[in-house]
Amino acid sequence: MVAEVSIRWHSRAGQGAITASAALAEILGSNGKFVQSFPDFGAEKRGAAVVVFNRIADKKIEDCSHPTAINAAVLLDPTLIASCEITPEELLGGLTQNGFLLVNSTQKNLQMDTGKAQVFSVPASEIAVAEIGKDIPNVPILGALVKILNIAKLESFQQELKKYLSAQLPAEIVAGNLRAFERGYLEAKRIEGGNNGKKISCAKPQNWQNIPAGAAIEKAGSAKHYSTGNWSRQTAKWDRKTCIDCKLCWPVCPHDAIKIKNGKMIGVDKSKCTACALCVAACPTKPKSLKIAPKKSSDI
Repeated sequence: MVAEVSIRWHSRAGQGAITASAALAEILGSNGKFVQSFPDFGAEKRGAAVVVFNRIADKKIEDCSHPTAINAAVLLDPTLIASCEITPEELLGGLTQNGFLLVNSTQKNLQMDTGKAQVFSVPASEIAVAEIGKDIPNVPILGALVKILNIAKLESFQQELKKYLSAQLPAEIVAGNLRAFERGYLEAKRIEGGNNGKKISCAKPQNWQNIPAGAAIEKAGSAKHYSTGNWSRQTAKWDRKTCIDCKLCWPVCPHDAIKIKNGKMIGVDKSKCTACALCVAACPTKPKSLKIAPKKSSDI
């Protein structure tokens, strides 16, 4: 590890980036390093984009501003890019010459242009679901980060992480997270970044501040441009065979994700579905025609 390391985490509220950043800082801080961990977000709700920073050094850190030279950019949710909530330029901004991008993905290469940046991936969501039963990818990502930065050996950091988690969580949850950390450490790998000049277009709708005073809003703005379900790693899955076309799911869906054509149910719009499960509760069939299922890893 270099003398000072700056890390920038890009995540959604609820995915545990703040917790992972704080755990990393506390564990390294208790073992002789000088550390910082601080988030950057406003009044956010679950699913909203958040940014978290770490600094790690061998001597006292005087600078308390946002790091501008970044050694590691970490992306916990690729749909942040797909939905244009952050741009590729924001994700890769400030990466040093030897800096790298770590992505929660099963992809072997990225379609997004990553320039000369080194790219690593780890199937953190899949690991989290398998080991703790929830898509909270922070601990597998932390394992991958510890390995790539060569901060500590697997066993030594794992023991420190156990102490940290045991103060907050029951033993069975701690055990699952330790397995997830180990898998993240072992399954992180170098992949091919995109270098094809392919740009992702992120045209954003007019902000409310730019609407002239007294002007009438005649059509949908952000609701039409930002797909409500892009952040969710789960979606409602429809079984055509058991569906009786009662359409009781349609009026309870708060995001217009139930697709109706010519008066008949034809499926679920995954870009709008937030996996709230109201449609599942309303479905009267046995077995249910609608259920909540994980999405596949996003292509970026």
